[in-house]
Amino acid sequence: MATYDQSTQSIWIQTDSEDKVGVQRVVVRNCDSLDRLLELNLYINVLANTHPDFVSQVETSFTLTVGQPYSYKLPAWSDPENNDVAQIYVAVMEA
Repeated sequence: MATYDQSTQSIWIQTDSEDKVGVQRVVVRNCDSLDRLLELNLYINVLANTHPDFVSQVETSFTLTVGQPYSYKLPAWSDPENNDVAQIYVAVMEA
């Protein structure tokens, strides 16, 4: 799926298909005010972009004592393509 953003003069291309990684041909067609066909052939290198993930299993079960603080450090994470900035959100869990 490709979308032209006129404000930034950019073409945004998004796919969830892993077989699209590599060079892909994109044809952009339009007509001008004189009804002439305009065609632009683009060859775009689609990069893999998997999500960052923890390098080891995250502990999800804890035995806690009322009134005692408990500290837990999340495991390190890795990004195979080195193109993401990971953000970790922690929410309140109910028993």
